[in-house]
Amino acid sequence: MRKSIVVSTLAICVSMLASSASAAIVFSDDFNRNNSNTVGNSWVELGNGNSDVAIVNSRLQLRDELPGNPDAAATQISISTADHDSISLDYSWAALTTSESDDYLQAAWKLSSATTWTNLVAGNGHGLGGNGSFSSASYSLGNLASNTSIDIRFWTDVSNSDEGALIDWVSISGDKIPVVAAVPEPASIALLGLGLLGVAAMRRRKMPV
Repeated sequence: MRKSIVVSTLAICVSMLASSASAAIVFSDDFNRNNSNTVGNSWVELGNGNSDVAIVNSRLQLRDELPGNPDAAATQISISTADHDSISLDYSWAALTTSESDDYLQAAWKLSSATTWTNLVAGNGHGLGGNGSFSSASYSLGNLASNTSIDIRFWTDVSNSDEGALIDWVSISGDKIPVVAAVPEPASIALLGLGLLGVAAMRRRKMPV
């Protein structure tokens, strides 16, 4: 009897210390809006003209060829990751059918306070040769508990102005950092345990012989 009470007391104390971590979306965009020469939803665009970085058939289109890199880009700035850890980026992508295997799509990220971008896709990026079907990609950005804001960017490296990529279902998620409750003082825990033991003793005295 006493053993079960002690176990119950420990379980109560553990549950008071913290709530369990849970995955949560901190940013998402399915681009499910009307065709437009601008992306909207706070995306910052880099392109050579209208519709190079745009919404086309409920997808983000990156289509352009410029000197140097990137050729076309869309950037989301200052995404709050406060109170989250184990951040990851997920998205779907497809090549414009005019693209070739030596054309590439790259995803990159950085802390908002930093100046250097980190590319996520190995090598030059996603090769854009193919039939235009969509593929899924997922990348871990790591533990960012001490930082509260990140930027992400999708950009292309192509050889002609009609080449590029489509992006869909962008999502950034992370584990919600448990909220640590105030730890009860030792005296309070002792009083709780004594009270439970007292209740148990009273119940035993009332039990028929």
